[in-house]
Amino acid sequence: MKRTLLSLTLGLFLLSFNAQEDKDILAKNILTELSDKTKTYKSMLIDFKLTIKSKEINESQAGKAQTKGTKFHYTTSDREVFCDGETVWSYIEEDNECYIDDAEDVSDFNPSKIMTIWDKNFNHQYVKEVSAGSNIHEIKLFPANPKESKYHTIVLTVDRNKKQIKKVIIKTKDGLTLVFSINKFIVNSEIDDSVFKWQKAKHPGVTEEDNR
Repeated sequence: MKRTLLSLTLGLFLLSFNAQEDKDILAKNILTELSDKTKTYKSMLIDFKLTIKSKEINESQAGKAQTKGTKFHYTTSDREVFCDGETVWSYIEEDNECYIDDAEDVSDFNPSKIMTIWDKNFNHQYVKEVSAGSNIHEIKLFPANPKESKYHTIVLTVDRNKKQIKKVIIKTKDGLTLVFSINKFIVNSEIDDSVFKWQKAKHPGVTEEDNR
């Protein structure tokens, strides 16, 4: 009897393991399709909603972003951020200040990286199809090297038909949660590189704080 129960338990475990393994292969295929499609884009225009949550913060902002390779520019209700791939300028209108940093030192919201965040240093796990027959899938990402990563978990919602991200939930180790929801997505528009650089002449009287 004990042997029968053990065999049954082992059999159920193997079935469950194999089913999850098949789902994780599905997740890998979806992410590969997403990567391949995203790499063909010369540029992206994104209308988004950004929700920021922590013990002290719970706020949502609408925004617009433009990306081109490692360059990006985005605006929300409280800031305008420029990045030419090397330098980041964060203009806070209320403070009448612009903070200047090296791109590699800035860990704030980066729409360029979010759109390819799954590509490096993450393991993946398939969660579910959001609704039956929708072909919209939820996938979890976990840092491959947890001790070296600031991230705890990332959850992607992906439209497999369009091969596009619909939503990204980023949870950091310090208790911050960012929810990036895409409302509109346009690719391969012509964007002049000047868009990604802070133009001091256009902002007279703004104080610059150079942290480089």
